[in-house]
Amino acid sequence: MMIKAGQILSFNKELDNTRNRSLQELIQRQDIREFVEKNHLTKKALEDAWVDLLAYVDDHEPCLHCHGINECPKMNKGQQITLSYETYVHRDVKSCQYGLEKHENDQLLSRFHYNNMSTRLALTNINDISNKEIKNKKNYILTRKLIDYVNNPQTKGFLVCGGPIRTKLMAGMMNELARCGYEVGLCHVPTLMADVKASFNSNEDTSLVDLVKNIPYLLLDSVGEENVTNWSRDEVLAMILDYRILNELPTFMTSAYGFEDLETIYMNKYNDKREQLRAKNIVSKMKALCCEIIID
Repeated sequence: MMIKAGQILSFNKELDNTRNRSLQELIQRQDIREFVEKNHLTKKALEDAWVDLLAYVDDHEPCLHCHGINECPKMNKGQQITLSYETYVHRDVKSCQYGLEKHENDQLLSRFHYNNMSTRLALTNINDISNKEIKNKKNYILTRKLIDYVNNPQTKGFLVCGGPIRTKLMAGMMNELARCGYEVGLCHVPTLMADVKASFNSNEDTSLVDLVKNIPYLLLDSVGEENVTNWSRDEVLAMILDYRILNELPTFMTSAYGFEDLETIYMNKYNDKREQLRAKNIVSKMKALCCEIIID
């Protein structure tokens, strides 16, 4: 059946009315109105761009109440349609603020060659740690010292002991080093020992110990809190420390204990002279790598 000319004209008129009503609604939006005013768009340019404007609005609607990349309902998470104008309005797709943040975080995390702790900890920005968390003068002095270290890295690191914020502060420093382009690692020592032990029964080609000991800037967290055995002390921890001493690789540690208490912790048999010497030896390696800093 042929469509009559009158029907076509009627449809075109209805489409024009729909488009005009839609454009009137669109320019009520602040972002669209600002775009129109900035580019001095004519009525003809607006009519030609109608579909692009609708696509822009539809794309931005889910973003109005979004608070992070994890809330994004889009297939292309973290991406938004943007509008630009030269001789006509055209659409581009760019990263939104959360998409840019994710890209930046992904780049940052790629510099963490080992992390058996958490992504959240790796993303700790030392400058964002609140004064409420820092609490006292010792913690503030340590924070300044860590920032100074990032600006002028040295071979010798720190053993930070005491204080519930020690791990967060040190993770913040490693984050800053990664931001400066250095390759870093976060290593929770008790977890490392368990993982190394478990790897004996697997077919893994890469040794965890080899991976950890070669990281340019390494944080060993919770030193002395692992299940201390002759194996963990002499064949894992000592191997890592020896390698880093010989290769002058900056090493940092956190612990609930200072050097003196660690010597006791790493002594498996208190009446055994050889055990006393081995415990003293492992702590001497720590001292060769780190200066002790006690915080509250």
